[in-house]
Amino acid sequence: MAVVKADAYGHGLLIASEAFLAGGADLLGVHSVAEAVRLRDGGIVAPILVLGPVNRNEAETAAGLGVEITVGSLPACRAAAECGGALKVHLKVETGVNRQGLVETEIDEAVKILGSAANIAVVGLSSHFADIEDTTDHEFAEAQMTRLAGYQDNLATAGFEMLALHMSCSAATLLWDRSHRDIARVGISAYGVWPSKETLVSVRQRGREEVALDPAVTWRVTVSQVRLVPEGETVGYGRSWKAMTDSRVAVLPVGYSDGWPRALSGGGHVLIRGRRAPLIGRICMNLCMVDVTHIPDAEAGDQAVLLGSQGDEIIAPEMLAGLLGTIPYEVLTLPGPTWTHKPL
Repeated sequence: MAVVKADAYGHGLLIASEAFLAGGADLLGVHSVAEAVRLRDGGIVAPILVLGPVNRNEAETAAGLGVEITVGSLPACRAAAECGGALKVHLKVETGVNRQGLVETEIDEAVKILGSAANIAVVGLSSHFADIEDTTDHEFAEAQMTRLAGYQDNLATAGFEMLALHMSCSAATLLWDRSHRDIARVGISAYGVWPSKETLVSVRQRGREEVALDPAVTWRVTVSQVRLVPEGETVGYGRSWKAMTDSRVAVLPVGYSDGWPRALSGGGHVLIRGRRAPLIGRICMNLCMVDVTHIPDAEAGDQAVLLGSQGDEIIAPEMLAGLLGTIPYEVLTLPGPTWTHKPL
């Protein structure tokens, strides 16, 4: 499964889905029925599984689209059973995240609800790892896999056999072949980004040097202006940056309303003509400024790379995540839906 939720991790839902299917993916994973609708409207006919919660109306929509859904609570089981349309359902069970998922004491009731619904075919059993990316000690993850096996045995006893089993995220897919089961849910690594430093270390400890991930994303804007700022003048709100010499400053048409975090003010870089240009002053709502004094040929119309590579330089998602005190997942989704950023 190629996971394409959140606008394919910021890469563009349709273009990423088409690429993954062309590359051999068997099915697509989305968070919501709304994302599944966009895929079907975009001509995607491949199997789709909704991984997030679904209400009754959404279940009916999913049935009409031939989209499979996840049920992780008793109310969700009832909503699926009452929707009327024929549905393929994956049971999600709790093994340690305590977010979505039925617990052991709810399984009998879930079996009763779904087993008596003529419109429901239970085809899958899933769970989610809680602590596999943030550590190199995977004892808790091992315990979760054991707990999932217990659910599988209980459901088989209740008559729910031959369920497609899936728990594997990107980190688990990279770490253990045995975690793949029937469906391997590959998310961030499918976009060429490591889930975490700990995952990279764990993979290398296992001798898998052949695994190399290259980020697919490039986020760039066009330099709108290059201006001269005399020595002693300041730039931007709060006058937080002062020119220590006669300087050249490039203005970029991107700011925090576009997902370019204000927290990077005075601390990050962009790439212009293959060289790093430091952000100066405060990032504004729609604009930001960078020092290009050391890039004498920089001019309006040049491409400025905020995320990605240019020449021999790269600004990787992990680099921005480190500056922002967050994770690469959040960095990839900073620009927001790609359809709001199409050039005129």
